[in-house]
Amino acid sequence: MKKLLFAVPLLAAVTAGAADNPTIESLRSSAFAMPGAEVVVPEAPAPVVVEQPVQVPQDLVYKFNQLKNDLWRLESDTTWLRSDLNRLESDARRIAQGSHNSFFSNDLRSKARDLGRWSNDMQRLAFDLKRLLPLAVKDKKLNDLARDIEWDVRDLDNRFQFDVQNAAQQLEWAVRAIDSSAIGYDAQWQASDIARAARDIQWKTRDMRWDAQDLVRKTQP
Repeated sequence: MKKLLFAVPLLAAVTAGAADNPTIESLRSSAFAMPGAEVVVPEAPAPVVVEQPVQVPQDLVYKFNQLKNDLWRLESDTTWLRSDLNRLESDARRIAQGSHNSFFSNDLRSKARDLGRWSNDMQRLAFDLKRLLPLAVKDKKLNDLARDIEWDVRDLDNRFQFDVQNAAQQLEWAVRAIDSSAIGYDAQWQASDIARAARDIQWKTRDMRWDAQDLVRKTQP
């Protein structure tokens, strides 16, 4: 019994001594028992993209400039066109009052041919404008030309809508008011052709305004 009572304190002393004096194995295991840590890897900076200036072909600049000049010439000629239509209307009203003009029918026929050429020219310019849309690039010089084109198209549309078309319609009404025996049916047909061509040109200029605005947007830097 005395031996057992002596063994219990001895075992407790040995256990405490082991805790106070760790072994090499316990030191090794405690040395590697490190708490887990997240490793943050910095992101690589995004590469700097240097925009290269757009190289505009000279033939494209030429096409823009050519269209602008053609539209400007047509717009300038509308003043003479309206003046001619007003003169023919005055001649028709004088004939209706009893005056005689042996050249009136020929003048009408000539002006109807002129309006036919105007319509063809406007159709060609409308196609030229549409062909520029898929070729347009963002460039200041092209955008300046596109704005000039839009300006000329808008002026053309306004001239035909409010000046030329009205003058052609007034001419047709004045000619139809004349007895066909005095001027012939051909004069009435020619006057109708003039009014119809003026309306057709104005429809073309109206559609061209949308394309011209689109061209400005496509070339805006």
